[in-house]
Amino acid sequence: MRVEVLGPIQLRDDEAEVVDVPERKVRALLAALIAAAGETISAETLIDRVWGEDLPSNPSRVLQAKLSQLRSLLEQAAPGAKDMLVRSPGGYSLQVSAGASDAAAFREAVQTASQLSGAQRAEHLKDALGLWRGAAYAEFADELWLMPEVSQLQQERLTAVEIAAESLIETGAAEEAVSLAAPYFAQHPTREGLAAPLLLGYYRSRRQPEALAAYERLRAHLADELGVEPSAELQDLHLKILRQDPELAPVVETRAPAGPGTHSPDQVSPEGNGVTSAGRWLPSYASAFFGREQELAEIQDLLSHHRLVTLLGIGGIGKTRLAVRTAAEFTEHTQTEVWFLDLSELQPRPDDYIACRVERIYRITAETLQLTAHLSSNDSIASRIQSALQAREALLVLDNCEHVIDEVATFTDELLRSAQGVRVLATSREPMGLAEEQRFVVPQLQVNGETSPAVEFFLTRAQAVNSAIARDEQTVTAASELCRHLDGLPLALELAAARTSVLSVPDLLDRITDRLDLLARPGRAAPRRQQTLRGMLDWSWSLLEAEEQALLRRLAVHPVIWRLDVIEQVCADSGQWPTLGGESCPEARELNISVDGQVLLSRRRVLPVLANLVERSLVSTITVGGETRYRLLETVGTYAAEKLDDAGERDPLALKHIDYYRNLVDCASLYLFGPQAREWVVTIDEARPQIALAITEALRRQDGASAVSLVLATFWFRWMTGRADALLEELSAAAACPNPSESPEEKRAHAQVTVLARTVADQPTRLKVEPVLEALESFGSDEQSQLARMEVQWFGATVMFGDAAHLEQGLELFREAIDYLIQAGDLRAAAFASTQRDWFLLEVWAEPPQGLPGALDVEQILRDHGDSYGLTQALGVQHLWAETHGRRAEARRLLDEVIDLCADLQLDGELSFWLIVEAVLALREDNDDAAEQLLARSLRLAHRAAYVYCVTLHDATAAILAAKRGDAARSNQLLDGLSPEDRDSSVRLLQRYLSPEQIPEELRTVGAPSA
Repeated sequence: MRVEVLGPIQLRDDEAEVVDVPERKVRALLAALIAAAGETISAETLIDRVWGEDLPSNPSRVLQAKLSQLRSLLEQAAPGAKDMLVRSPGGYSLQVSAGASDAAAFREAVQTASQLSGAQRAEHLKDALGLWRGAAYAEFADELWLMPEVSQLQQERLTAVEIAAESLIETGAAEEAVSLAAPYFAQHPTREGLAAPLLLGYYRSRRQPEALAAYERLRAHLADELGVEPSAELQDLHLKILRQDPELAPVVETRAPAGPGTHSPDQVSPEGNGVTSAGRWLPSYASAFFGREQELAEIQDLLSHHRLVTLLGIGGIGKTRLAVRTAAEFTEHTQTEVWFLDLSELQPRPDDYIACRVERIYRITAETLQLTAHLSSNDSIASRIQSALQAREALLVLDNCEHVIDEVATFTDELLRSAQGVRVLATSREPMGLAEEQRFVVPQLQVNGETSPAVEFFLTRAQAVNSAIARDEQTVTAASELCRHLDGLPLALELAAARTSVLSVPDLLDRITDRLDLLARPGRAAPRRQQTLRGMLDWSWSLLEAEEQALLRRLAVHPVIWRLDVIEQVCADSGQWPTLGGESCPEARELNISVDGQVLLSRRRVLPVLANLVERSLVSTITVGGETRYRLLETVGTYAAEKLDDAGERDPLALKHIDYYRNLVDCASLYLFGPQAREWVVTIDEARPQIALAITEALRRQDGASAVSLVLATFWFRWMTGRADALLEELSAAAACPNPSESPEEKRAHAQVTVLARTVADQPTRLKVEPVLEALESFGSDEQSQLARMEVQWFGATVMFGDAAHLEQGLELFREAIDYLIQAGDLRAAAFASTQRDWFLLEVWAEPPQGLPGALDVEQILRDHGDSYGLTQALGVQHLWAETHGRRAEARRLLDEVIDLCADLQLDGELSFWLIVEAVLALREDNDDAAEQLLARSLRLAHRAAYVYCVTLHDATAAILAAKRGDAARSNQLLDGLSPEDRDSSVRLLQRYLSPEQIPEELRTVGAPSA
């Protein structure tokens, strides 16, 4: 496991996979603890560092919850890692080994490198610098309490860069030294330790003007900011560069020469060189090539083993530039000819074009190869080209193939079969579909920190446009966020850089919502479609069929990851199909034409159309849990969303999305209390992000009926599983949402949500009684309304069980609800309600369970109905009652069944509680080892569910175990972390199982329920 702070705060597990820390407060907590380097921090200090002046209503309790979440994440990263978060009388500390922090690992690597020399030292330092993903502590770097650590880390980073650059210069790797030092010198132009190797690196890689410019920048900044001149050593180096002193001659590097498809940093050839000799033509570029080292290596490897490689990707991803660079390096050390064919000016041919479809591809090839000899009457242009290339080793770069893909595929197939020495490297937005084709999807430039390839690319281009742009922290941070919004697309970054002549980078970021029109350049050299981001996307859009356009724009209704079945349901058309003589017309359905002549997207066509969009690189795929999911890049999504609005489809699509998930959760609510509960728990758990989106959309639209339906139907799923994030807020928002419908059913649902919202409100129970009673009176007097009331009345009555003044009223509300449900024939609901009442009676008031009236058997009713969750509640009540009367064998049997049911349903919170009960029984039986194992398992589940009650109950029980083993320090440590309320609630349960002598004095502060 590793805690990473050299960039955005994150955790990695033992397999080096990122463990998501989604909540900012938990990340702040982790930052505070890791920065303390194992020292104890008081709870008050942690609260101040995490919340500052914006304190929650109960800071100590909320801190406990966040610590619980952090323990859960640590345990998820590595079994047992939760124990690294140690609580002591003075507060909390995070005890991690040196290797468990990237900052410590960086410092250790730098220390090790100091013992090495030459190339070994350089490689070791580069590896250490590779641990950095951005500014240390990222979002918290400006916090006053972190500034000393952040500043120290930054200084150590710069020192490592300086030493690494010097080592690279010593070993002759001048270009590599420049690549390493230049980005840092741009941000720290007064640092002489960076300037010295940079100047020498520029000079030795034959870039004397840049060396002189770098020195001038250093001199100017030193004078302006510090009022000093460069050191004598740097002034001397400057003079030697001016004189081209022989002492500065480059060191001859002893690395092995690069072969085809490979290169070393000091042997990089120009990526484009025009017509440099017979048999070589590639376009040239004025700007430098950035990043893509891994992609270059992979493509060259493909090209060395296969004769046809196609670079695929959305427009603007950099396919052409990458292809040219690859071709230049691949042929640099061989006799292979290389020819570049730009097909962008060819116009697409109609599908019914009957002439030779590939002749114009051959003609462009002939012109490029300069085959100007007269063709005999018996020669075709195809045979002439094939004959010319038969005995030659050649690489053809076919650029921009997507709009003539069928012609290109035919041409390539014929050429590769007739000329065995020819290889083809193509760029396209969709593949040719040939058997021998190797496809390489060009990814976006990485945006993983402030020194990532995308950020470096953008800032370099921006400084070429506006040399006054400084690489200060504000600019670099804004550039990183801008690159993320632009999906790391090189064309989009180039266009954004062009705007820095009139906008600062932060200003540009503020205007990114207008990206499609804002990002443009007046360049005359670029094709029209590459002069604006909108132009690039317009070109891609124009190549799509009507069905493809329909699906692409509909996928933009929400910026989410999609499942295929949801796409089929939400994005397919459900319009009217043409009929003949009153009957559906199969022919029209095959043609997908609607009654008004518009193209329709049928459900059976969604998958093939989606596959086309994936092949055209307009839809991205990711793998989640072994399944393929689909999403749009942010830039594509912005464009597609405009098309969705233009088509007038946004509202209908959003409603279909809401309706789909309303139907799903409505169906689930029918099965959560039956034999199929487990399957539906899994189904709804997987759909939670989409359901949350549907709820948000319904609330945004003030669609009270949909919001109420979604929240109400998922209430018990969230309650029983403990996955109750945002439940309170969504209940309150749904209850406050207008409900203009006159539908009695919707009015009943709205009233039910209001009762639930007021019952779970974050208030003392005594303050909730009147609001709940008021909400219960909002139901109508008709039979259906009264049934809807009774379905939630018993739940609302639970707020009265913590207050003696309202206990009898609460019992009466329970009795009324249970009797009504029995008379209505809903025995399961009545049985379930009785379990909740009886639990409160036993737990809070030590009163015996009342069960159901007459001869009705609660347990049997729930078993007959297959209600596993209800059965856990009923058996739990029976277990407590059996323990109260000393029937221990019966109590143990009931406990075992409850635990099995909770585990099967994946009820983490419930299971955590009952495992603690089992651990207490093990303590009572002097089976301390079993108790320890059960407590550890319970704590893992409590952390995963962020169930604070079970965390405190665990600590109380663990304190008893420690005291029993003679570990008074550990016991006191655990007890010191418990508030009086925690002790009270813990002892209420523990005293059912243990004698007073077994419970430490510090825990026995129990008071009766307040009157």
